[in-house]
Amino acid sequence: MKIPPEDFRWYAAFHDEGDHPHCHMMAWSVNPGQAYLSKDGIKAIRSELTNAVFRMDMFHLYEQKSQSRDELVRQARQAMKELVQTMATGIVNHPDAEQLMQKLAEQLEDVKGKKSYGYLPKPVKKTVDEIVDQMERISVVSECYDKWLELQGKVEGYYHYKPQVRVPLSQQKEFRQIKNAVIQEAENIRLGKLTSEDREMSTEDEPEAFKEFSFNYWGLQIPSAMSDSLWRNETMRLPA
Repeated sequence: MKIPPEDFRWYAAFHDEGDHPHCHMMAWSVNPGQAYLSKDGIKAIRSELTNAVFRMDMFHLYEQKSQSRDELVRQARQAMKELVQTMATGIVNHPDAEQLMQKLAEQLEDVKGKKSYGYLPKPVKKTVDEIVDQMERISVVSECYDKWLELQGKVEGYYHYKPQVRVPLSQQKEFRQIKNAVIQEAENIRLGKLTSEDREMSTEDEPEAFKEFSFNYWGLQIPSAMSDSLWRNETMRLPA
């Protein structure tokens, strides 16, 4: 807050509320011209304190969130493969999604260069988003997304008290892999290829996923008591 120590004053009240212990704090300078604190400044202070006090709790929560994310991506990819396979047999189980996949396959005809979400024109991105939102309606995908949202809400609860708003799966930046899986399957349709049961996502999308990962996680430090080997093993599955 850039207040000289001799001018700094503060009071705090601790509320021991079950699973939500917290403090209310007032801080100011005896010099009225010092220490203007913005909302962003308050957020930064809260973030630093949270990362320090709840370091291990946050680490385990991010680990759970990472596993939940991976399961959601896996289930969404499997659902997409099954959709494409039923399309090949002429069986119509999800007519809206199937029509959108055909539309996307046609749109990709005019896309030059790399066919991944970040490089697509806006109209094509819109089609991909609509497909992802259709996939969210499939029960197994919806259940996985609900679980991820629950964990995401717990993470956000450490930093603010705003009620969580459920946004469509297509608007979650952490799930770019699902969008690229949709694009790959639509490209296979366009080229007349069968979907591969075991194909994995290309690792070229990973840097972007890491780039979008919350800065709060990288502020967490694992105590020295945890072995280096365990730390390496755990971080192989992150970010969440």
